Order: sequence, then C-alpha cells, then structure tokens
Amino acid sequence: MFTAQLVDTTEQHSARQLLEAALVKEREAVVELQRLNDAKSTFVSSVSHELRTPVTSVVGYTEMLIDGVGGDVNPDQRDMLGRIRRNGQRLMVLIEDLLTASRLESGANTPVLRNHDLRDTAKGALEGVAPLLRDRRLRMNLEVGSQPTPVLADAGQLERLVMNLLSNAIKFTPDGGAVTVRVSHSGTNALLSVSDTGMGIPEDEQDQLFSRFFRSSSAQRQAIQGTGIGLSIVRGIASQHGGAVSAASVEGLGSTFTLNLPLDDPAAVDAATL
Repeated sequence: MFTAQLVDTTEQHSARQLLEAALVKEREAVVELQRLNDAKSTFVSSVSHELRTPVTSVVGYTEMLIDGVGGDVNPDQRDMLGRIRRNGQRLMVLIEDLLTASRLESGANTPVLRNHDLRDTAKGALEGVAPLLRDRRLRMNLEVGSQPTPVLADAGQLERLVMNLLSNAIKFTPDGGAVTVRVSHSGTNALLSVSDTGMGIPEDEQDQLFSRFFRSSSAQRQAIQGTGIGLSIVRGIASQHGGAVSAASVEGLGSTFTLNLPLDDPAAVDAATL
C-alpha cells in the first residue's frame, strides 16, 4: 500500500522570502549607520582640527594685549580682554574634548603605556587647569604620599582624564569652596580622587553620569555651560588603561570621583611604605 500527501507550502515560502528580505534590509541599514557614524567622526575630527589653530591664536594674542605688549590697557579694556580670554579658553577645552572623544570612538586613541608616577599626573593636571582658576576664589588642595605611586599608563591621556575631572569640579563649585586631589594606593590598586564642595548630583541621575552628552538637572537649572562629554572621555581613557572611574555625590554637598588603576609594581610600593 502506498500513501501520498500533498502539502501547500506557498505561505511558508512567502514568509521565508519576507524574512530574507527583512534581513537584507537590516544588514543594509547597519552598513549605512556605520557609514554615517564614520562620516560623523571624520567631520567632528576635521572641524575640531580646523578650529584649534584660530582659537589658539585668538587666546594667545589676547594674553599679549593683557600683558601690555600692544600698549597700555585701561581697566575697562582689561576686563573685556579677560572675558575674551576666558571664553577662548573654554572653546579650547571643548575642541580638545571633541578631538579626544572622536579618537576614542574611532579607536585611534591608542595609549602608549610607560611606567608613570600617578602623583606627577595630579601635579601636571593642577598646572593645566590654572587658567580656569583666574578670577575664582577656590581653595585647591593636593594630597599625595611621600612614596611613588607607579602605574603603567600614557602620561598625556591620564593627565587629560584628571584635567577633565578637575575642570568639572571647578565649574560646579561656587567661589569660597574647595577642590581636593588625593593620590594613594590600596592593595594592588592606585587611587586618584577629585573631591569638591559643589552643587552635587541628584541621586536618581548618578547612574547616567558617564553617558555621553548627559547633563544633570541641577547644572541645567543654574545654566552652567558644558557639553556633557567630559565624563564619557574619562570613562573611555580609564577603560583603555585597564581601570575604572566611580562617583559618589550628595546633592548640595559636593562630589567625589575616584580613578582606580592597577599598580605597576605592588610589591615595591608595599615595601617602600614599610
């Protein structure tokens, strides 16, 4: 006995064709999004490079005028030149942040790792933010131990990370407040923290702190300028160095950001502290 069964697979075949077409469209969409993302990164990098030279020139000549190179400057002119300089420096910080973010995103920001003392990073970053402290009344404190705190790091990138944390602390702390940089170690980890007595961050927003372009509601209410990319850069650089950044904040009382990196030679550090 023979049994034959005929099955109509038209619907199954149509469904399979629709699925294959949808997958093709999805792949094309992914490719297009990647192309647009690459174009965006290239555009941001190119524009930032083009802006850096003229802004540097503006800031440089403004400082020369303030110093009297072009002749005597009266108090009103000095005040106006000071405003130009401050805004020019703000633009320089923005441009450098855009360039760094673009490099991190494209993978072009490869760190050159060498043995480096984290205490030197803290000192260099404090010198780097000195222009932001002009006309401000803030107490800047540096607390480092007497023994080296060695890490394997790209010194320039690490200093950029700490400068971003410092510039945030300065920006969000009102005159009369204090910003403190501490360098220490715990076990096999090197620690660098930046604390301030500023406005703090609402608790329900703290999990978004390191997201790109995030700005807290308190900063927006007080119209404090910023793009919200500084902390995403901090996280990216820390990750490239095998470390991490954490934040602790109480709204109205201040914030502390802590960088945690592996010590380059934990045994030597422990022996030196005995």
